[in-house]
Amino acid sequence: MKKNPVGIKDIALHAGVSTGPVDKVLNNRGGVSKKTEERILKAIEELGYTPNILASRLKSAKQYSIAALLPEATPDIPYWKEHERGFADAINELKPYGFQIEVHRFHQNDKQAFVTQTASILENNYDGVFMVPIFAAETLKFVQRLKRAGTPVIFFDTQLPELPNIPFIGQHSFDSGFLAGELLHKSVSPSSTLLIISLTQEQDNHLHFTSRENGFREFFKSKQRSIIKYESTLANEHIETELSGLIAASPFVEGIFVTNGIHRVASVFSPEKKHILIGYDLIEENVKYLTNEVIDFLISQQPYTQAYAGIHLFYDLLILKRTINKKTYLPIDIVMKSNLKYYNHIGHGA
Repeated sequence: MKKNPVGIKDIALHAGVSTGPVDKVLNNRGGVSKKTEERILKAIEELGYTPNILASRLKSAKQYSIAALLPEATPDIPYWKEHERGFADAINELKPYGFQIEVHRFHQNDKQAFVTQTASILENNYDGVFMVPIFAAETLKFVQRLKRAGTPVIFFDTQLPELPNIPFIGQHSFDSGFLAGELLHKSVSPSSTLLIISLTQEQDNHLHFTSRENGFREFFKSKQRSIIKYESTLANEHIETELSGLIAASPFVEGIFVTNGIHRVASVFSPEKKHILIGYDLIEENVKYLTNEVIDFLISQQPYTQAYAGIHLFYDLLILKRTINKKTYLPIDIVMKSNLKYYNHIGHGA
């Protein structure tokens, strides 16, 4: 038989007090003696009282506006598309609690566009900021101003070593690189050479690419393994030509770890290759290469979950008044052709 929910009157009766002090304790209004408060809190615990948060919200006109700051999705960098879906689903669920989100986008490699969007956010009185801290110096200044305004901020996708106490949700980049090293170690011959491919833009842009590489190298720290590296920018029109030449000149290369943008280099290889390719993200192009067995492993960053669960962290913080964990690391999924069918949406776990 279903029990009736515990109410204020039940708590008051159990604690031997009137309903007034119970109401004050539940709403943190003060004016209750320490002894009485302890009795009420004990009654709450013993009765298993759970507040009806939605009912409380319906009595309040308070709205919570969250600013999301992230790069815009482009044909060359489509990764950010799935975050948008995560935002939409989270806000749809949290609308009854007065939540709304405003997305501020900037080009991933445009520092000035990032600064312009931070200025726009500061002009508004947001209740929280959910952001990708791509540009370190600019992010430091931005977060300092948010702190002075008392605005909570949560990072996603990328961590910033200079701000270790800012809550974060996303993948542990170092560990994902370490895992990539272990996968290649088990997949290629012991005497083979490994190739790291790093495609970046600005030196302080996306520090987690470097963290991935550091994790990869850490795995091989105590192992006798030859590792070479190719580094370029995503904008380089000669990537395929340069890599083809490098591969031709490096016959012992068997394992290839791409820290970012594997879709820009996959065309160099073929299904008949002797190489094992590992990279990141379930974007459409990567899925095509995975299906055709050009790419062997894709490491999922779960952009949908980053966005969806990240917005729910603000619910915990602003509605439930909970202290959120400093770091929320998502599982590191390894996707192969054989388990791709369990990822129903292109990019859902990217």
